[in-house]
Amino acid sequence: MLRSLLSSALAASFAASLLAQSPCFDTNFGPSLALGDDQVTAPLPLGFSFTYNGVVHSSISVCANGYLVLGSTNVSTLNGGDYSPTLAEMATGGARICPYWNDFNPTIAGSGQVYFDNSTPGVARVSWIRVYTYGTTLPGTMQISLFANNTFTVAYGTLGTTSTFQANTAIIGASPGVATPTVNFATRPLNIATNAFAQVITRAPGQLLPYANSKWLFTPTNPGYVVTDVTCTSNVATSTVVGAGCPAAASPTLYEQFSANNAPDLSGLNLSFLPSGNDYIALPGLSPVWFAGAGTPLLALDDSSHLVPLPFAFPFNGANETSIYVSSNGFLTIGGTDPGDGCCTGDPAVLVSGPARIAAWWEDLDPTSGGTVEHALDAGTGEFVISWRNVPEYGAATPINVQVALSPTGQFTIRWQNVSLNTGFFLAGYSRGGNVQNSGAADLSTVNGLTVPGTQVFPLTLSVPTGSVPTIGSNYTLDTNNIASLPNGVFSILLISNELPGGFPLDGFGLTGCTAYIALPELLSYFNLTLGAPTTTYLIAIPNTPAFVGVQLMSQAISDDLTANAFGYRVSNGVRWTIGI
Repeated sequence: MLRSLLSSALAASFAASLLAQSPCFDTNFGPSLALGDDQVTAPLPLGFSFTYNGVVHSSISVCANGYLVLGSTNVSTLNGGDYSPTLAEMATGGARICPYWNDFNPTIAGSGQVYFDNSTPGVARVSWIRVYTYGTTLPGTMQISLFANNTFTVAYGTLGTTSTFQANTAIIGASPGVATPTVNFATRPLNIATNAFAQVITRAPGQLLPYANSKWLFTPTNPGYVVTDVTCTSNVATSTVVGAGCPAAASPTLYEQFSANNAPDLSGLNLSFLPSGNDYIALPGLSPVWFAGAGTPLLALDDSSHLVPLPFAFPFNGANETSIYVSSNGFLTIGGTDPGDGCCTGDPAVLVSGPARIAAWWEDLDPTSGGTVEHALDAGTGEFVISWRNVPEYGAATPINVQVALSPTGQFTIRWQNVSLNTGFFLAGYSRGGNVQNSGAADLSTVNGLTVPGTQVFPLTLSVPTGSVPTIGSNYTLDTNNIASLPNGVFSILLISNELPGGFPLDGFGLTGCTAYIALPELLSYFNLTLGAPTTTYLIAIPNTPAFVGVQLMSQAISDDLTANAFGYRVSNGVRWTIGI
């Protein structure tokens, strides 16, 4: 008996290795059986002899509900069209194999169908392609292939749900019409010692069924089967984002966070933010002189915030600011809104979400343990200087010395005379705040001539909405996001074509920072009027044609924006999608 099981297992392994060289689903589905709800076909010829449970069969009848009946017996006596999966019914009819006995309904609008093919000698296939579960619009896809050597395979694609009308129950298994022991296919390989076997699967309403995107080989052991996984080439639908859109993402933020994993390297350095229109140019060395003169001390406590009037109007973000708030924890806020003391660590999320902030050395500083927080007008430069002099971190002894100098021209400078850290995280830099996107940390010690934009810049993006899958017989959707507001952003175009491998830079055409991912001319295009809306959705109807399975396409969107570049367009990333079942 042991030798027989080993031989069967080896045979199954060899057969699975051969099958692994092929796609998981054979897309030669054959003609549609045009089944209605709960319908079952008359006997269909296999074209060969298939033995199950010692009985030779030359035909099968196919039910819309995910099973097939072996032999030419009148199916009306074999629970023909049965929509209620139960073990009792498996034990009372004739021989049947259930790839996924469920209450399917191919007559629902938008549902797929059931197909049969016996054109390949020695193989007969039945395919349920995107057939909706009764009472839902959730599809189930599977395929069973019977072979002349009495093996069979079952491939599963998307598996939607069970039906609430049938107690949310489905069955996988086979029975010659006798009492049917239960098994569990969750662990494979699986040795089954009988020709009657079933797994009863119960799922909560709406919950997806298990075993999606897998393929199994059933090899007979007489009696019983060895069930093994088949590693195959997937032809399930996929979508992949490729590259990035333009203009390049940018945030009115420039910062670096320091910790034990990123030791401070700013001592002795300075960085100025020079106004350039609505932007800043970050340059070292423009205002390098450490202000050593006496200042007016603030009554700074551990974790305190102080309103400080400015001696001049400071141009910022299109307005003239006359006051700032200074925190004992190493930062100042531009404007008359108190953000609090910011205890107890420099947090990038707070930096980008709060008000406009300049962080000289933002952490849990404690001026009650030493040093002073003070302000003064530098008569030599005309700058208003805020200094944290010899202020240690809370619970530590090493002092830090940093300054922020504000100029009447709108320029500001951060000076780091000496900085260190003891524990936690320290943050230095600037953000206009207001819930802008976090563009990520920079190495402030290497910044030289970097443009810090005055506003958030988002590239045009093409994305795949949750649940959108490019399958035959479905509507695949793509979203274009970050379209410019009016008077730009009047329209958006989606282009679909073959992929341009590696992409092609478009800088030479005036589309600075943009890349083409599609090969022109396009195969399809979609035009949407957006009229300033930030997002638009494209609906792509994919025919329910098996020949489209495996076709790979690339999509990319463009949208008008005269401010984006010399050409006047934003260009999205690409989305590579493969049509599947």
